[in-house]
Amino acid sequence: MQDAKYVIKVASRLSGLSPYVIRAWEKRYGVVDPERTDSNRRMYSNEEVEHLRLLRKLTEAGYPIGSIAGMTTDALRLLLEGEEGRKRETADAEDAESAQRSMRAQLLALAKKLDGTGMERLLVEGSVLFSHRVLLEEVILPFVEDVGRGWKEGSIRIAHEHVATAAVRNMLTNLLYDAQPPADAPSLIVSTPQGQAHELGALIGANIAVMSGWDVTWLGPDLPAEEIAASARDTDATAVLLSVVYPPDDPRIHSELSSLADMLLPGVSVVVGGRSAPGYRDTIDRIDGCLLESMEHLWDWLDRRRTADTGCLA
Repeated sequence: MQDAKYVIKVASRLSGLSPYVIRAWEKRYGVVDPERTDSNRRMYSNEEVEHLRLLRKLTEAGYPIGSIAGMTTDALRLLLEGEEGRKRETADAEDAESAQRSMRAQLLALAKKLDGTGMERLLVEGSVLFSHRVLLEEVILPFVEDVGRGWKEGSIRIAHEHVATAAVRNMLTNLLYDAQPPADAPSLIVSTPQGQAHELGALIGANIAVMSGWDVTWLGPDLPAEEIAASARDTDATAVLLSVVYPPDDPRIHSELSSLADMLLPGVSVVVGGRSAPGYRDTIDRIDGCLLESMEHLWDWLDRRRTADTGCLA
C-alpha cells in the first residue's frame, strides 16, 4: 500500500507544529526532506509527520531542537518513551508522598482523639499501601517525630503520646513477627538495657534488621545483662543491638554494657544506638562495641556485618 502524502497544512495539523516552524526546521536542521510536486508543493509522508510530532513532543519536554534534530525516528521514539516514563515515575512519587503526608496527618488527628484502635487500623492500611521500609521511614518515624514535637510545643498531652506510642509499638511488633528471614540469616538479639523502658527505638532497629535480612529475636525492653547474654547464647547470635534513649549519663548503663560484654561469647558484636547512646561512647569503645551514629549507619552496619567478622563498620 502506497504511503499517504500530506500537504504542509495537513502535516501541521497532524504533527502539532505550525507551517512556519516546519519550514524553519527543514531549512536549518534538515529534520525532514519531503517530496515536491511539479508545482513545488511539499508533500509529507506518514513517517515524516511522525518524526515531526516526536520532535515537537521532545522540544516541549525541554530538549533543544539542535540536540535532537539529527536523531532517527526510532531514536526519538525511545527518547520520548524514556521521558514519559520519568514523568510517570515523578507523578507516582508525588502521589506516594501525598499519600504518606495524608496518613501522617490522619494518625496525628487520631492520636489527639485518643483513638488507638483507629491508629492501628490506619497503620495496617499503610502496610498494604507501602513497603515495609517506606512505611517505617516515611510514615511511622516522621509521625513519631511529629508527636514528640507536639508534646514539646504543648499541642499534645502525655496521654496522646502514650496512645500513639502504643499503636506504633503494636504495629512494629506485628511487622517484626510477620517477617520471614532467609534460611541463612544471621541471628540478632534486640533489647534495651536494664532501666531503659523506652522501646520504640529498639523496635525500629529490629525492623530495620529484619529488612536487612537478619533473623531477629526481640526480647522487649528493660532487661539485665545476664538475660540478654543468655538469649544471645541460646540463639547463637552474631550480634546484640541495644537502644539507649535517656539519660545520657546513667552509671547503671555503663555497668550493664560492661557486664554484657564480659558474658557474651567471643565474636558476638555489641551495637548501641539511640538518642543518649553517645553519652556512653567511652564504655562502648572499651568493650569493642559499635556506637551507631544514625539510622543510615545502622543500615550500613547490618548490611556489612553479615559478611564481615567483627568491628564497628562506619
